[in-house]
Amino acid sequence: MITPEILQRLLDEYAMGTISPEDRQQLLAILRDPQWADEVAGMLQRDLETGRYDVVAAELPEVQQRIRQRLSGLTTSAPAPRGIFALGWRKVAAAVILVAGLSTAVVYLTRSGKQPATKQPAAVAVNIGPGGNKAMLTLSDGSTVPLDQASDGLIAQQGNTQVVKLANGRLAYQPQGGADTAMRWNTISTPRGGEYQVTLPDGTKAWLNAASSITFPAAFAQHERPIKVTGEVYLEVAQVARQPFMVTARNVTVNVLGTSFNINAYNDETYTKITLVTGSVKVKVHSREWQLKPGQQAGISDTIVNIQAHTDIEQILAWKNGLFNFNGADLPTVMRQLERWYGIQVKYEGPVPGIIFKGEMYKNVNLSDVIEMLKAMGVKFTLQDSTLTVKG
Repeated sequence: MITPEILQRLLDEYAMGTISPEDRQQLLAILRDPQWADEVAGMLQRDLETGRYDVVAAELPEVQQRIRQRLSGLTTSAPAPRGIFALGWRKVAAAVILVAGLSTAVVYLTRSGKQPATKQPAAVAVNIGPGGNKAMLTLSDGSTVPLDQASDGLIAQQGNTQVVKLANGRLAYQPQGGADTAMRWNTISTPRGGEYQVTLPDGTKAWLNAASSITFPAAFAQHERPIKVTGEVYLEVAQVARQPFMVTARNVTVNVLGTSFNINAYNDETYTKITLVTGSVKVKVHSREWQLKPGQQAGISDTIVNIQAHTDIEQILAWKNGLFNFNGADLPTVMRQLERWYGIQVKYEGPVPGIIFKGEMYKNVNLSDVIEMLKAMGVKFTLQDSTLTVKG
C-alpha cells in the first residue's frame, strides 16, 4: 500500500540519484495515478520551502513565487494534455517545470559550464503541443492508411495476414495460417511529432520514435526475417529457431535471434548507434562483424566502428518511456530532438552556445514549457511560427 511516507522516500531517492530500478518503476506508477496529484504538488512545494533539496538560497523566493503563481492560475476545467500530466497532473507539471535548473524530484534539468545563466524576458507565447501516436501505413500495393485516423479493427488483408489496429492504438500483424511465400512489403513511418508501436508477423514488437520508419514483409519467409529501419526504433525480437532476424539501417546490418536492442540511424546524426539491452547481436559493417553484449553500444560512422563497453540504457530508452534525457548532451543534440518531436525548425545565428545539459523532462509538455526551461538555462532565441532561432 502506498503511503505519503513511501512517496516522500521515493522522491528523495530520485532527487539524490540513489533510486533503484524497482523503486523508479513504483514512483512512475504513482505519478500516473491522478489521485496523488495534490499530494505530490504539495510535497514539491514544501520540500523547496524547507530546503530538503539543494536549492540556492538566493533563488528560493523567486522559485516559490513562480510556483504559487502557476499553481493558483491553473483551473481544472482547462483541457489537460494526454499522458502523465492528465487530469490533476497540471498542478504537478507546473511545479516541476518551474523549478528547472534545480536538483528537484521527478524532473530536473541543469546546465554545465562556467558562464552564468542570464535572466531573459518571459517566454514567447506559443501553443505547439507535443508529439503523439501518429503514423502512416504503406501497404504492398502502394496504398496508404493514416493510422491515427483509422478505426480499431481490421485495416487490411495482406495475403494470409490480417493487419489489425488494436484498442490501445497499436498495430498488429496477425497470420491466419497457411503457406504464404509472397514478400508483400509494408512500411510504417512516423512524421516529425509522431511515434508508434507495431507487432510484426513473428511476434516481434517495434517502437518507432519520431521521423522514423520500419519496412518489413507482411509474412516472413521460412529462412529469414529481414526488415529495414530509418530514424530510431527499439525492437524486442521474438526468438524463432533457425530463422535469423536481420535489420538493415544506413550502412549497417544487425543479425539477431531473440533479443532487445535500440537502433538510432537518423541521417542528421554523425553515428548510427546500436545499443544492446538483452541477448546478443552481431553488427556487420561491410565485410567486418562485431558481436555485442548487453549494455554495449556500437557507434558506426562510414567504416569506423566504436564499441562502448558500458552505456546508460535508461538514457538510451528514455524516448520510448516518454522522456527526454539530456544528460551530457550539447545544445545541437537537444535541438535535433526537439525538432523531431515538436515539428519545428531550428536555426542558429552566430556561434553555437557551448552548453552541456544534465537531467531529464517529460515529452508530453508543450513547446512553451521547453522554451521556458531553455531560457532558464541561458539560451537566447527568437521564435517565429515554427522556426526557433538560437542566438550565440
